[in-house]
Amino acid sequence: MRSSASLLSVFGALFLVLFVFGALFAQDLNQQMQDFVKQVRELDKQLADNPTTQEYEDLITQRQELAAKIKKIDAEMMADDETAKKINAVKKAYNDANNARKLGNYQEALANYNKAISLNATFSPAYYGKGLTLKKLRKYDEAIAAYQGALEQNPAYTEASVALGKIYGQIGQPDNAIKVHKAAIENRPDAYKAYYELGAVYLNKKKDYNKAALNFQKATQLDSTYDLAFLSLGVALTELNRSNEALIAFDNALNVTKRKKWHRPYYRKAVVYNKLGSYSKAKAAADQALQNKRNYAPAADQAGRASKELGQYQTAINYFKIAAKDRQWKRTADYEIDLIVNRDKYGGN
Repeated sequence: MRSSASLLSVFGALFLVLFVFGALFAQDLNQQMQDFVKQVRELDKQLADNPTTQEYEDLITQRQELAAKIKKIDAEMMADDETAKKINAVKKAYNDANNARKLGNYQEALANYNKAISLNATFSPAYYGKGLTLKKLRKYDEAIAAYQGALEQNPAYTEASVALGKIYGQIGQPDNAIKVHKAAIENRPDAYKAYYELGAVYLNKKKDYNKAALNFQKATQLDSTYDLAFLSLGVALTELNRSNEALIAFDNALNVTKRKKWHRPYYRKAVVYNKLGSYSKAKAAADQALQNKRNYAPAADQAGRASKELGQYQTAINYFKIAAKDRQWKRTADYEIDLIVNRDKYGGN
């Protein structure tokens, strides 16, 4: 009996040693991978900083070498059975959470995101997904904490930074939003979405149209197909009375967009043309916006104003009647109709 117990003790000790060694081995590989990923991020920052041709080639070579090392470590980690099981468990919980969130099953999604985090506290996408879910539930403080968790694990996680900044903007904390977006840009100089969101805060919350325009312009330089950035750039330039530049920005938005029917750039062009006194062009642009989105009140208002200036009073009334169908525009539209119908009363022609 004593001999059997000793044998079991030896096997138990051996199992413990192998388990501990396996865990330490996995931890070491994970640390190596994190170090290599960090180096890749640093290289990406240098690549985004306009290197010379020779520097660019050297950086690309270094990045490819690091990518090969990361791939090798990933294969070694997957070869370790316990590590593979843990990785697969995290992936399953995360994928189940994503599927539940997309179906609107938010409590189930939260449970699975939390499970993924409990299995791997460094898995930043789970924090991000949790934040998206909490935002859907309008639990903004908890969503902020989740996004912050994602950024603690990965400071260069642009999507989490953008989401965090947008929440701050929505809950009336534009200064925090600006701080977050600037941090995202510092970590990822090529983060075009961060530039766009920073511009949106300056445009909509701070009314600082110069800074808004600069950030939207940077976003378009980093992504020449970013239609929303071109549109917003045009809006900021309109506010700065840089009308010709604004029109170019709106045309660029229309040229690069993949949207089949996009009314907003045409409406914005109508606004600019009316400001310039180009009423025929304003009416044409507004008509195109209305063709792309039927009964769009802002475009109907601009078409009505252009028609009025062109002396097409009945046409203007018809447009204002379209605008009046929108509760937000009804009072303005009714007033414009009254001005036309009672021109003599108001001293009109």
